[in-house]
Amino acid sequence: MRKHQNTYGKREQICKHWGFESLGHNYTISGAGIQQGRGSTRSRMTYFNDFQGGVRGVSPRVLYFVIAILLGYITLDFLLHHSGSSECVKSILDAVQEKPNLEEVEQEDAICKSVEGHLITEPQNPDENPWNQMKWVGEPARCKVKGHLIESLDPKNNFRRGFSLRFARDVEDKTHVLPYLLGSKVDLNRRSRRVYLDLGANSFHTSIMWFMRMYPCDFSEVHAFEVDRNLLRIPETGFNESANWKPENPWAIRVNEVPGIPAWMLNRMTSYNYFVADIDDTATQSINITRFIKEDLMLRASDTVVVKMDIEGAEWPILKRWMDDPEMAEIIDELFVEIHYKHPSMLQYHWGKFDHTREQATQLIAGLRSKGFFIHAWP
Repeated sequence: MRKHQNTYGKREQICKHWGFESLGHNYTISGAGIQQGRGSTRSRMTYFNDFQGGVRGVSPRVLYFVIAILLGYITLDFLLHHSGSSECVKSILDAVQEKPNLEEVEQEDAICKSVEGHLITEPQNPDENPWNQMKWVGEPARCKVKGHLIESLDPKNNFRRGFSLRFARDVEDKTHVLPYLLGSKVDLNRRSRRVYLDLGANSFHTSIMWFMRMYPCDFSEVHAFEVDRNLLRIPETGFNESANWKPENPWAIRVNEVPGIPAWMLNRMTSYNYFVADIDDTATQSINITRFIKEDLMLRASDTVVVKMDIEGAEWPILKRWMDDPEMAEIIDELFVEIHYKHPSMLQYHWGKFDHTREQATQLIAGLRSKGFFIHAWP
C-alpha cells in the first residue's frame, strides 16, 4: 500500500512541477480528486455531444451551401495560383464580375448607333489634354466599333495627325493608326481565307508593301486594282529570304539587306486594270466593286477581309451604298479609305477639284462606323 501511495505522490509532484494545477484540475491521490478529474472529462464530452447535436439540428441545405462555398474557394485558389491556365481563370473571373447597368448599356448603344455618337470627343481642358499636341497616337473615340476601341476622328488635322504635328515629314504617315488596327485586337489569322483588297493601289511599294509588312495578318490572297498600267507593277521574281540571314553572335540574327517580297507572297497576288466604281461599265473599264466582292470573289463574313480604298473621289457613291448594305459591314472586317474633299488646307495636294466638304467627309466616316464598319481615314 505504501508503494502505491509513493507512486501517487510522485505523480502529484510531477503534475505540480509542470503546472497542471494552473489548469484548474486536482491531481491529488484522493478518491475525490480522481472523481473530480473524471467529472471534468465527462463535462467535456457533454460539450462535444451538445455541439454535435446542434450541428445535427442545422438544415442540410445550409451544410451543403457551406461545403459548396469551401469547394469553390479551393478550386478558385488552385486555378489562380497552381494551374497556370489563364483562359480558365479569365472565364471564371468574367463570370463573377458585376453585371453592368442595363440602362447605361442601352443608352450607350443608342448613342453609338447614331452618326452623332461617333462624332463625340470627351471634353477636356486643352492645357491638360495630351492629345492636343503631345501624343502622336490619336485619342480613342467615344464609341467602340465591332466591340473594340478605334481612334477618334481628327478633321482639324485632315486625318493626318503625325504630319500635321510635324512628327513625320511624310504626308501619308500612318503611325497614328497602328494602335487601333483591328488585326491587333482580333486574331484574323485563324480564318482559312484571308483577303486583302487594295482599291487604287498606285505603286507596288506604297500601300501593298505597307500592308504586307505592317498589318498583323498573313493574307492568303491579295487583289490589287490600279487602272494605270504604268503605276502598278508587281515584281516578276521573288526575294530570296533564306540567303539573307547574316550571323552576328550566338544570341541574335541580322540580315544583309532590307527584305523584299518573297516568291510565295507574289504567288498570292492578282492585279486588275479597272476603275473601281459603283457600276459595271465596259466603255470606261469600270467594275462594280460590291458585285465583285460578293459574286466574283464570293467573300463571306466567315472570311478575313481587309480593304484599302484610294480611288480619287469615286469612293463617295460606293461608301453610301455600303452604308445601306448590312451585309457589307459583316463581310469587311476593317476598312481604310482616303476620303477626298475640298478644303483650303488641302489645295496644295491638288484636292481643289473635289466637290464634297471636309465636314461631309467626317460625317461619312462617322456614319459608316455607326453601321458597324471598322473604318479609318487612310492618309
